[in-house]
Amino acid sequence: MLHQKLKLFFTFALVATYADLGLAIDWPNWRGPNHDGISEESGWYKKWPSSGPNKLWKASVGTGFAAVSVSNGRVFTMGNRSNRDQVIALDEATGDELWRHTYSEQLTANLYDGGPNATPTVDGNYVYTLSKTGKAYCFKADSGEVVWIKDLKRLYNARVPKWGFASSPLIEGNQVIYNVGTRGVALHKNSGRLSWKTGSGTAGYASAVPYDHKGKDALVIFAADSAYGVDLSNGKQLWKKSFRTSADVNAADPVLYNDKIFLTSNSRDGELIELRDTSTRSKWKNRNMRMHFNAGVIVGDYLYGADGRIERGKTIRCINMKTGETEWTKTNMPCSSITASDNKLIILTRDGTLYIAEASPTRFKQLVKSKVISGTCWTVPVLANHSLYVRNSKGLLNKLEMSKMVITPQPLDVKVAGNDLEFSWPDKGNFILESSEFIGRESIWNEVGSGTAKEGDRLVVRVRPNKTGQQFFRLRSK
Repeated sequence: MLHQKLKLFFTFALVATYADLGLAIDWPNWRGPNHDGISEESGWYKKWPSSGPNKLWKASVGTGFAAVSVSNGRVFTMGNRSNRDQVIALDEATGDELWRHTYSEQLTANLYDGGPNATPTVDGNYVYTLSKTGKAYCFKADSGEVVWIKDLKRLYNARVPKWGFASSPLIEGNQVIYNVGTRGVALHKNSGRLSWKTGSGTAGYASAVPYDHKGKDALVIFAADSAYGVDLSNGKQLWKKSFRTSADVNAADPVLYNDKIFLTSNSRDGELIELRDTSTRSKWKNRNMRMHFNAGVIVGDYLYGADGRIERGKTIRCINMKTGETEWTKTNMPCSSITASDNKLIILTRDGTLYIAEASPTRFKQLVKSKVISGTCWTVPVLANHSLYVRNSKGLLNKLEMSKMVITPQPLDVKVAGNDLEFSWPDKGNFILESSEFIGRESIWNEVGSGTAKEGDRLVVRVRPNKTGQQFFRLRSK
């Protein structure tokens, strides 16, 4: 008899039964829901094992620097393969590809790997993207169906910057705004019809940032040689601040601080400006924070960011936004991109090392670090629903587990069915059956069974036992 030949051991504890997760939210656009690089998630950080955070899945998305946007169970990003841009939607839980749309677009690898610069923006069931030469798309998020496409360069005689358009689309009300032309262009988001345009001047590489200008909905647009305040309703100029930089690389998004704006580039002084009705006034400027591509994050009255060129800088810095003075400097950190959540900094270095640190102005307080991805990493990490997304320039995208939800263990029943074992458990939650030949620190657990069937209110799996004489089984939450 089967049960006389085989010792069966059953473990009912789940791999992860952690404390309450706190708040978990989507991240539907570049720099997050509040356009400041800060997630409102809480309770996501748990100390990793020595091997680093668990990798939930990986995907190949093509060469480029687009970050991910996460919304309604889907992950969106962009890449380039064989001189064709790829707009890709992945299943958030599994990483499986849901849809992909491709179109002709040169890689344009000029002093870097090339590929798309802008991140997709999700608004309900619609996804908006922008290519380096100004092709603006609107897709249905669930199917990838093209709703509309506009060639902004051709339609509005917009001059393409040296490294291509890089601004992620911004949704404000019924408009989608791009940093294209002198101080932006706005389209009606449902139809792609022109709302307003502002001329054919050269754009910067930063995305439009929404703000309140004396009670009026407005935008900060960082052009090639100036920053502009723009009336959201009609595109008219509210103020202008000259900001000339080497090779016109105004790439880091303007950062809002109370009623002021911090402007920065790697090649000139960073400057905090105060806004007046139609002009600006400098509050302070210095070379303490010269961010290249990725804007920093403000927590309280302190700005945390990477100082220096992205391809060779090695400094993370904290500055006091009231005075511009440096609070601390951390060296030997290959120029990094930073996001923040729950009073913690999430730092991904150029070489793919991930740091979690306290957002503290007193000193750099590292909590944990781990090498999480290979290759060149210029793209900011994204925290969404207690998972972290990191990518490299060649298109490797990893989803990392930050913490797990509390899962109620389910009772696992077993009976002999011919030469098989039949396992069943209540159809509650999302579980898989796993087996190992021993239990210990080096245990290897593998999913078993030829497929899960539903019988009434229970899930059933049949397993052909091995011949070792000892086997352990457990349920694990996906």
